[in-house]
Amino acid sequence: MIKKLSLYFCALSLVFGSGFKLNEHSLNSIALSSAYVAGANGADSALYNPANMGMGKFADRHEVEVSVTWLSVPKFAFTTDFTKIKKEIGRDQGTQVKCKPKNWLLGSLTCLGVDIFAPSAPKGASQADGYANATNFVYPEIFYKSPTFYGFNVGFALTAPSGMTIDWDGEGGKFLDKSFIAMVEANPVLSFKLAEWLSIAGGGRIIYGMGNFQNSLYVPYRSSMEIAGAIVTSQGTTAVDQISTTQGIGYGWNAAFTLKPIYFWTEDLIISGAYRSPAHIDFKGKLQAKARTGSLKNPIITADMDADLVLSTDVPPVLQVGIAQQMGSFLVEFVYERNFWSYGDKFEFNSTNQVFSNIGGSQANKMGTTDKERAEKVKSMMDGADYDAVAIGRGWKDTNSYRLGVTYGVGQKFRAMASIAYDETPVPIDGFGIPDANGYMVGVGARYSMFDDLFDIGAAYSMTFKDNRKSPIQSKEGWGKLQLVNVSMACRF
Repeated sequence: MIKKLSLYFCALSLVFGSGFKLNEHSLNSIALSSAYVAGANGADSALYNPANMGMGKFADRHEVEVSVTWLSVPKFAFTTDFTKIKKEIGRDQGTQVKCKPKNWLLGSLTCLGVDIFAPSAPKGASQADGYANATNFVYPEIFYKSPTFYGFNVGFALTAPSGMTIDWDGEGGKFLDKSFIAMVEANPVLSFKLAEWLSIAGGGRIIYGMGNFQNSLYVPYRSSMEIAGAIVTSQGTTAVDQISTTQGIGYGWNAAFTLKPIYFWTEDLIISGAYRSPAHIDFKGKLQAKARTGSLKNPIITADMDADLVLSTDVPPVLQVGIAQQMGSFLVEFVYERNFWSYGDKFEFNSTNQVFSNIGGSQANKMGTTDKERAEKVKSMMDGADYDAVAIGRGWKDTNSYRLGVTYGVGQKFRAMASIAYDETPVPIDGFGIPDANGYMVGVGARYSMFDDLFDIGAAYSMTFKDNRKSPIQSKEGWGKLQLVNVSMACRF
């Protein structure tokens, strides 16, 4: 019953969901809520639009930017309403045990023992409270672009697309009890300026991710087996407490272009596009799990399992199109973003080398006289578990994001930025798994250049509000919130 139950949480922040991945990495992107494609400039254009590396004010210089971001999610209490989830997946469905004699004498005695020692366990509550401790995570990132050489520029970005610690408690939140997730992505890129009004670029993606998870969940199951002259059928949920570790690496590519369509009249209008390919990752790890059927006080079967695990997943492709218009000292940019979350594998699991031990419970003695016999019985029961019910990523849809940013002081020593954005969530409202909701973002920031533009510093802040009013998980403090605070410095030479 615990064959494939680990690692579906590794996708929590590693790869999926507008609410799970971070688009904003540099000072400019945070201040502009990622309305930063056509107007991308400087070292961080290596990530957001490498086609711009040779088209900015400092195209003839090396530029390095070091960015440090603090991510914060405040502590909040919530209620999980399982009635809003299909089939109320995620809650304790109890255990219902039925016994049918196959042999009149021996089978009747077996069923009598089942009725006495393995009574059905009632279902859990349809609603449960929980609370999330505050999440605070600090991570550095670095960006580089070279000066133009015969029309070419090279660049590099080292970012943390996801990094978070999660600590949820209470009956409504123990499926996300303790989780640590970190991901690092390296992007080497090359651009070529065909003309003053057209540039193209491409590069690679190297993604490394790791995670440590400790959580509990209820997995639906139905199992029948012959025990001492009787057919015993058990159905309900298996309570599983698990600890897992995982890591993996994947590869992809990206491409971008920048066009000034009316260059011979004015350079003020810029149209750009950027595409990031999917990347396949096989996360490999270890699992330690404890499973139980029946109630906590009167377990029917308990078992421990150690196994090797593989989670096959695809980082979905992303397309961004940006249109920027210079109006005096202001640059206004609108970005449309399409995330293809329906693409590829989400959470395809496989476990190998399962080792079962410590098999107990009121009916353990009915499953064999030796540890090996009992382990084989438990292994045969695993086929009755409904792993699809607790898998997340099923039914996810492609989503749109709309971003609008304004920069004041373009080309000047002091620049101020402000933005708004709207992100759709790919997660079905009534699906079981990591909760998410549509997001509304605001951002502000400023940077100042000094020493004849050899050095600049700045800071940015953004707040994302998550509208969870229709979600099965309802925050008692109101809408969900995520804050980003960034400080950066850049040097040119």
